[in-house]
Amino acid sequence: MDPEQRLDYLYREYVRLSEQAENYIKSAFEDLRLMGVIGATIALWKPIADIVVLVNPGVDYSGLLFLGFLSLLLIISIIGFWNLIKQSFIIFFADNLQGYEEEIRKTLNALEDPRVFGLNLEKEAKLLSSYRTTFAAFLGLFGLATTVIPTLILASFQTAYATVYFTLSLVIFGIYFRVLKKSTRKYLKR
Repeated sequence: MDPEQRLDYLYREYVRLSEQAENYIKSAFEDLRLMGVIGATIALWKPIADIVVLVNPGVDYSGLLFLGFLSLLLIISIIGFWNLIKQSFIIFFADNLQGYEEEIRKTLNALEDPRVFGLNLEKEAKLLSSYRTTFAAFLGLFGLATTVIPTLILASFQTAYATVYFTLSLVIFGIYFRVLKKSTRKYLKR
């Protein structure tokens, strides 16, 4: 294969992988938006439960609150873990893109020019630091809101439900953060 054909092949494959990564990134942000909507639903669940109890006074109010909050927590967890799977694919594509970038730079004799095909994530310290800080703050705030608000509401009615919900929330978020840390360790080291 002559150098021009090789460059064309490398570039086409680079574009294909870039498009795949971009699709996963867009999809991951859509998941985060969905988690935000569900998070907002947590704040609205108590008024919804109030209406349900007004319509049907025989319903166990604290049990209804507990089941509603628990259901929302589990939906958020499923979306969050699905998002981690997507992030793993994004990291996979970024790793592969780096190899193609290096080969394209070699073919173009542009090894020293950092502006040519510069996805190299190890060199993007400022971007990664900003991402890590912002994403950690978002997840921390989101985790706090989805753990503390329902726990406080449940505690005002039945401490057993509040204890179960709080413990389950801590376990789920603990597992989530552990998986996130392991899956992004290579890029988010400091």
